Amino acid sequence: MSLFIAILDDDPADRKQSERLLSRERDVRLKQNEVIYFDTYGSRDAILPYCTKYDLFLIDISHSSPDGFMVAVDLEHHGAKGRMVLASSTIDYRSRYKEHEDFIFVEKPLYQKHFSELVDIARDHRKNQIPRIELRGEKDTIHVTLEEILYLKEMGYYTIVALTGDRSFHMSGGLNRICRELSPDRFIYIDNRTIINTAHVASHEKNSFRMSDGAVIRFSIFNRSKILKAWQNQL
Repeated sequence: MSLFIAILDDDPADRKQSERLLSRERDVRLKQNEVIYFDTYGSRDAILPYCTKYDLFLIDISHSSPDGFMVAVDLEHHGAKGRMVLASSTIDYRSRYKEHEDFIFVEKPLYQKHFSELVDIARDHRKNQIPRIELRGEKDTIHVTLEEILYLKEMGYYTIVALTGDRSFHMSGGLNRICRELSPDRFIYIDNRTIINTAHVASHEKNSFRMSDGAVIRFSIFNRSKILKAWQNQL
C-alpha cells in the first residue's frame, strides 16, 4: 500500500525534524510493503493546489494567520479528504477550538513513536476511503472520486473535466488517458470527444442533456437512440 502524507509547518526547525523522523518511519515501513510518500510545506498557499492527494496532514501554522486549525478547515473546503492532525506548539489548538470530531490533536515535541502512530492512522484512513483517480494537468495534479466528475470534453491537447462544487480541471492529453478508469455503468460517450456521468444528468430534451451544473451537452440526432438507451439503462 502507498500512503501520501503532508507536513505543513511554518517553523523551519520543526518542519525539518518531522521530515527526519518520517524518513526513518518510511524506511521501517518499506520492509512491511508499505510505501510512504511525503512532502513538506511552509504555508497554506503552497499546499493548496495539491491538497487532494494526501491521506494525512500534520499541521502547525502558529507564526502567521490564519492559524493551523483554520488552514485545516480551509483545506477540507477545497476538497482535501486526508486525516487532519493539529500539532500544538505556541498555539494550543484543542484549548482554543475545543474538540473537533474530524481532527486529531497532538502536542509538540513529536518523537519517533508519534510518527509510527500517524502512519497507522493514515493507513487506516486510506483503507476506508472511496478510491480516487489521478488527473494530471500541465502544472498541477489532483485526485478525485468518480462521483465528483460531471463530464469530460476533449479539447485537443487537453481535456476539460467538470467537477462538483462548480470546479473544473484542465487535464493534459485526451480522453484515452482516463477512459479506462471510468466505470461503463456510470459514464457514457456522447461523441468521440465527450463523456458524461449519467448520475449528474438533471434532465434531457430532444438531442441534449442538461447536467447538474446547468451545462447543456448536445449530441447528434444520428446517435440519439443509442445514447438515450445507454442513459436509460443506467437509471
